[in-house]
Amino acid sequence: GVKITPLPEPKKPAYLEELLADAIERGASIINADQGGGKLAGALMTPAVVYPVDKSMRLWSEEQFGPVIPIATYASNDEIFEYLRETPFGQQAAIFTTSGESTAPLIDALSTAVGRININTQCSRGPDNFPFSGRRSSALGTMSVKEALKAFSIETLLAYKDGTLNQQVAASAEGASSFFRGF
Repeated sequence: GVKITPLPEPKKPAYLEELLADAIERGASIINADQGGGKLAGALMTPAVVYPVDKSMRLWSEEQFGPVIPIATYASNDEIFEYLRETPFGQQAAIFTTSGESTAPLIDALSTAVGRININTQCSRGPDNFPFSGRRSSALGTMSVKEALKAFSIETLLAYKDGTLNQQVAASAEGASSFFRGF
């Protein structure tokens, strides 16, 4: 089944409600409203799918970090390329397609704008499985369990000249040193 978690910030529910109200006022709909999309219960919000989102709406220009999925339509790839040039965001994008050939220009454009491109699958958070990276104002760098361990670790190199004695010393030290345990 689907699991949702509470919104992490005390002001987040009101902020998301403002974004949804703005989009609705400007012509969008919560297309899953019949299933509870956008409903709040304390700090829990049922994910809201909002369509169509355009430049007049705050959802277009504000990164909400909440269970709101804004959907925009584009008449041509040139409109998408223009959006990618203008947007300060750069975490993920999802492309739903049946044609790799027509998708290639989008992949090329997105590869310099976002940290992850999803083909025929939703955007998701999964640093335990895949690195979670971002660009521009969305994030800087890559987040994953491996990257987190590297960030909080001190790298050390044990070096020696090649030779029988040094190989024996290194092998013996590896077995006796607590530094090498666990590797």
